[in-house]
Parts: sequence; structure tokens; C-alpha cells
Amino acid sequence: MNRILIVLLAALYSQGVLAETHVIKEFLADPVEVVDEQGKLLREIARKDTPKQPVQVLQLNKELELVLVELAGQKVWLDTRDLRIDPPLNVTKLPCQLMPQSLAKDSNNKSTLGYGAGCNQ
Repeated sequence: MNRILIVLLAALYSQGVLAETHVIKEFLADPVEVVDEQGKLLREIARKDTPKQPVQVLQLNKELELVLVELAGQKVWLDTRDLRIDPPLNVTKLPCQLMPQSLAKDSNNKSTLGYGAGCNQ
């Protein structure tokens, strides 16, 4: 009985530890829109009145791209387009393309466009 309880508690604890926590690093819009859980505008907050320190995201609504945070003791929904969130919510991974081999007639252009440093090209 005790083993089952320990396993269940460990499973619950590990899910909380492994869950990715998001933090609002910066408020980008001025004013910042406060919305309801459906995304309808309730009010606006001036950017100067927003916290300067990082704010913990309490809940995430991926369908509507909203986050629930606590500001001034109240839980409010914010639109993610007004925020800089770390780690980013939507990261698109693009495959690296193979670079074509240079030919003699390409000697005027010594650069490549559109490839990031992570592609090792």
C-alpha cells in the first residue's frame, strides 16, 4: 500500500517539475489589452503601469493565444501578441536545406542568403 502511494506521489510531483513554465519578460504593446477568457477586450493597462520584473504565466489557452497572469493581485487574461514570453510559445523548426555547390560563374557572389548559423553550411 505504501509503495503505491509513493509511486503515485512521485508521478504527480514529476509532472509538475517537468512541466514547462512560461514567464512574461516584457510587455510590448502600449497600452496592454486585458481580455476575458474568450478574448473580448475588458480594459487596457498603460505599459508604464505593468510590472518591470518577470511575471509567471499561470495558465495558457493555446487555441485563443491567451495567457492568465496575476497583476496587482488580480488574475487577468492577456493576449500573447502584446508580450515577450520566455520560452517562446510558438517555435517553428525549419529543416536545413543543402547548399548547392558553387560554380566558376558564381565567383562574384561569395555569400548565401536564408540560412541560419545552426545549419552548419
